[in-house]
This record gives sequence, C-alpha cells and structure tokens, in this order.
Amino acid sequence: MINKRKYPRKAYSRVLSFISSGNASTGRGVEIGEGGLSFTTDMQLCVDQKMIVNFFLSEKDFFSIRVTLLNVLNSAKTSTYGVSFDDISIALKRQIRAYVARTALN
Repeated sequence: MINKRKYPRKAYSRVLSFISSGNASTGRGVEIGEGGLSFTTDMQLCVDQKMIVNFFLSEKDFFSIRVTLLNVLNSAKTSTYGVSFDDISIALKRQIRAYVARTALN
C-alpha cells in the first residue's frame, strides 16, 4: 500500500473538542501530523465540511485551528475522521513536528 500522506503521523490519544455546523462536541485523537489529524467520535459528520478543532499538544500548549474533513471510517459504535489543517501557522507546524519526532523515539 502506498502512503498518501505528505507528513508522518504519530499516535495522539487525547480528548479534543470540535465545532461543526454550529454544534460543539468532543472526540478522542487517534493520530496527528503536520498536515492534519484523525479522531473518533459518535457524532455524524460530512466529508468536505469545514470545522474548528481545539486540542492540547501538551498540558500547556492549546490550539484552535480550522480544518477540512477529508475522510471517514465507520464502525459499529464510532466513526474515525481524518481532517487536514487549513492555514496552519509555522509555529504550530514546528510544535507538531517536534511532537512527532519525540514520540517516534519513545
């Protein structure tokens, strides 16, 4: 299988929140990388929609970023969604890159 991702991703198992079509909800992170992240939730979302995702990269580093929902993988209880970051700052990219590098070594 060919890896279509532009950036490497690493496990990211933290609670996050998101706003979709004016509704706020929570989910659990699955993976994160410089280009986006994936998360699970029981809320039904539509591919191509714009959202805002709020998450902590560490206990002190909180981020709120606009994303576009790219794909969905459904299971019996939850769905896993993959989103790409829209207009991510260089500073956040660097922090995510450092997070991926740190967790790759652990």
